[in-house]
Amino acid sequence: MRSPTWDARTSSGYGSRSRHGIHGVLDIETALAAADTASRLRDRVASGEKISGPAASRALSAAAQTPRFEGRIVTRAFAHKAAAFLARDGVVLYDNPDAFLICAFKRDNALCEPAPGATAPRQYDCRPGCGNTVRTDTHAHQLRQRAAELDSLAARAPGPIAGRLRANAAQLRATAEPSEAPA
Repeated sequence: MRSPTWDARTSSGYGSRSRHGIHGVLDIETALAAADTASRLRDRVASGEKISGPAASRALSAAAQTPRFEGRIVTRAFAHKAAAFLARDGVVLYDNPDAFLICAFKRDNALCEPAPGATAPRQYDCRPGCGNTVRTDTHAHQLRQRAAELDSLAARAPGPIAGRLRANAAQLRATAEPSEAPA
């Protein structure tokens, strides 16, 4: 059996820094996830859930303008549309379940220090006080649940660790409080 030969055309789409190949797929997946986040936010607000945060009004506007992408056939041209969609600074919504928030990403407001020309936040570096933050009632509930889990851990932890866990729980509860105010 002959081994496969790899040439520049085969491998450059996967390992290169060009915007073809896997990068185009990532743009499509990111755009679909952002559209899904906007759709879920629209549905939550329509069902009476409140939102808060410095970017709440921008997020509501973005959610209203973002189309649903349900059951769509993804063509090569769609990859270009996805990249253009992600380049809309300030109107693309990114769900960050680890930080219990939605980021209405606007590069100028971002405390996560995105790279120049970035079209998405550094979700692993989400920071308190960012001007792109949006929280729903669901996020506030999740923050309080996580605070209760930390309190439970603190009850079984040694002194210094228990103190840090309780302090983190208190910070999560404080973060959840503004989320309960009407948007």
